[in-house]
Amino acid sequence: MYFIGEERRKIMSQPKMNCCETCQVYWTCETKWYRGEKGEENICCPVCNYYRVCIAEKNKRNNNKVRTSS
Repeated sequence: MYFIGEERRKIMSQPKMNCCETCQVYWTCETKWYRGEKGEENICCPVCNYYRVCIAEKNKRNNNKVRTSS
């Protein structure tokens, strides 16, 4: 699955985190393979069932860091 246009911009604006082995398609992911061939970062994307959960946790951690540093 490849992402173009608005989908790609939305994904790239999210906090970046690496694709991890909890992803159900980690070893067979076409997106990860394509990015590797192009030398792009191996970041998590909406293909993963855990994407929204991981993004929400990362946003929560980032918000807590911002609050404590202020």
